[in-house]
Amino acid sequence: MENLQKLLDDVKHILEKSKIEKDEAYKRSELFNIFNVLNLTADETRTHSAFIAELLNPDGSHGLGDQFLRSFISATDCLGSWEFDTRSAEVHTEWSIGGKNDDCTEGGRLDIIIEFKGKAIIIENKIYAGDQEKQLMRYYNYGRRNYPGGFRLLYLTLNGNDASKDSRGEKLTLGEDYYAISYKHEISDWLKRCIELAARRPLIRETLIQYKHLIDQLTMNDMDRNSQDELLKVMTDPKNIDSIRSIINLGAKWKERIFSLYVLTPLKEKFNDEWDIKIGNKGITVKHVNWTQYWISIYWGNTLGKNVLIGITTNKQGAKKIQIMDCLSGPGSHTPREGEEWWPYGWKWMDEKYWDVTQMVDGSLVEYLYQYINNILKEIDEKQLPM
Repeated sequence: MENLQKLLDDVKHILEKSKIEKDEAYKRSELFNIFNVLNLTADETRTHSAFIAELLNPDGSHGLGDQFLRSFISATDCLGSWEFDTRSAEVHTEWSIGGKNDDCTEGGRLDIIIEFKGKAIIIENKIYAGDQEKQLMRYYNYGRRNYPGGFRLLYLTLNGNDASKDSRGEKLTLGEDYYAISYKHEISDWLKRCIELAARRPLIRETLIQYKHLIDQLTMNDMDRNSQDELLKVMTDPKNIDSIRSIINLGAKWKERIFSLYVLTPLKEKFNDEWDIKIGNKGITVKHVNWTQYWISIYWGNTLGKNVLIGITTNKQGAKKIQIMDCLSGPGSHTPREGEEWWPYGWKWMDEKYWDVTQMVDGSLVEYLYQYINNILKEIDEKQLPM
């Protein structure tokens, strides 16, 4: 226990020193970031897909031709063995591939597609949004049907997470049919190369530097190099190995305890005694004492904070789909098909940016959940929906 306390004290000291260095950087105006100022940090479409696509476009306004595109291909292992005629590339965002069919195996919109002569790179870009039903399967089917020279399907997330089974279906295999890449590694490394390529283009270079800082912020990789090295030195010291291993082994339970203390308890306090709010091993249920059929469900499956959805569900067979709620429609939503009983009003993916432990502790997640639940309750009341 003494070693563990010493370890925690050492880590706290390093983090405090890192915070002081950040404060000094702030005083020197080094933390100014136009993406943060305009509140565009997590907008997948308007910020990240649009910015990345512009860099990849040989005809982009950066004026560097296909240099950024060639750099991206060489920085991404699953693309490096392929030959592309980069000068012929055409880049599109939000590329429509038709309406979704009944079994969700065709149609949708591609976040980014780079078309070459008979080949393509398709990028599904995820910052915080959850997966849609059979999303990767639809994009894979499109690529296989339209590019005789072959294609690569890339699943881009902050940390290189795999796609959910709901998105990839039963047949797609990671590393064969699609590839997981991350902002933390592939995109970050690529941006470093882009900054070097733009060394003599100050306007482009400085914009790239700000975007790189944004990526470091989103992937929690914004600690300065010296502090990182110092922290790693403490964590790899032989006398600390057992303590570190114990902390890692408790990682999931630690997050669950944080959630219970700083999210579930304050959330319950926002409702009176007429409400029953419970947590299980796969989500939260919110139910009023007068509701006989349905309850609000916040469901995350096997991993707290990953692929979280919210909707109204039931365990009574024969419950009918009455209508899809407005607050559960739009991007990232799921409309039940005929005969699907368990989500009669539909469900929607929740924004994952609120599910980090920092947002749990500072109250951001509590407020986010409270507002979301209130929106649902308001619509139930206004439309007099049977519950």
